[in-house]
Amino acid sequence: MAGIYIHVPFCYTRCSYCDFYKTTDQQFKDEYIKALCKEIELNRSFLLNEDIQTIYFGGGTPSTIKVEEITVIIKAIKKHSSLKHLQEFTLEINPDDVSDEYIGGLVDLGVDRLSMGIQSFYDVHLRKMNRRHNAKQAKEAIRIAKENGITNLSIDLIYGLPYMTFEEWERNVQMAIESGVQHISAYHLTFEKGTLYYDYLKKGKLQEVPEESSVKQFDYLVKELSCAGFEHYEISNFSLPGLESKHNSNYWTGQKYLGLGPSAHAFDGKNRSWNVRDVRKYITALEGNETYFEKEELKEIDRYNELIMLGLRTKYGFNMSLLDGFNTTICTFFNKELKRQISSNNVMLEDGFCKVADNRKMITDRIISDFFFVDED
Repeated sequence: MAGIYIHVPFCYTRCSYCDFYKTTDQQFKDEYIKALCKEIELNRSFLLNEDIQTIYFGGGTPSTIKVEEITVIIKAIKKHSSLKHLQEFTLEINPDDVSDEYIGGLVDLGVDRLSMGIQSFYDVHLRKMNRRHNAKQAKEAIRIAKENGITNLSIDLIYGLPYMTFEEWERNVQMAIESGVQHISAYHLTFEKGTLYYDYLKKGKLQEVPEESSVKQFDYLVKELSCAGFEHYEISNFSLPGLESKHNSNYWTGQKYLGLGPSAHAFDGKNRSWNVRDVRKYITALEGNETYFEKEELKEIDRYNELIMLGLRTKYGFNMSLLDGFNTTICTFFNKELKRQISSNNVMLEDGFCKVADNRKMITDRIISDFFFVDED
């Protein structure tokens, strides 16, 4: 299964925590669309030779571009691929961009899944994060999306906020469940370099939440969503049965995907490539027939580490049969680390898969790091 990721870099405002590539300068939209269509043309061999089954518009804020502009992009893709086997078409959307007209246009275009950046149902939290919407708009956006035919709706929540009480987190989770959405992505706040929150952390204006508080919030999330019928299929993602994100699941199982737009990444099974992280440079390069991306062939160590990172994040775990393709040194290292992790009750073996234990999910990143092979040469 191959997928297409399209990065829309435009945002009206900058959220305090976000480190994804974005720009608040809207003047390049027309040039961006033209450059994107040219990049699609340059990747026609991928589109012709792969069975495209998922499309994902991410950002930035994809809902800053009009339905007519999205239509132009899809038409450019259809020139080289029928999309007859398309199984999922996702677009990330901000709550205050939601309207009956906009959602109706997206549905007519074929969008069948929305990922909505709610983050919190408390206005005080949203203001501190510099989100554009308020809690009332968030609830209204969910209602409008559902009434206009979106039956696979995902919302994002953030926990580990320094100014959020446990009681507020409890209420956020309950309101998410009560909203009737089919998918919930919950991410712990991270202080990424280059963000406003990172600067606040360094200046002492914000402090990281104690680990025990984060664990308590995470455990509550997992318990309540499980009781509500959600499956915890990836460390940060929960869905009702059968409604996992097909596109993101492809990433976690190492499938091919084409990345389009500034900062987008792509993977063809052996090579990783990434586009320039600047919309103006991206446009200029494509207009001038210049190179707009970098590319590298993954080394054996990189392939092993990536399979570990992706596999252990999911409910399925790491398929140990994949070790058959690696050298003896890497396999010996893995088996030694596996014994150590099992003795610490961090992982378990099940039907040929190495899985993180349910009560260790919160430290998944730490466990993954322990499994990473580092070439000391």
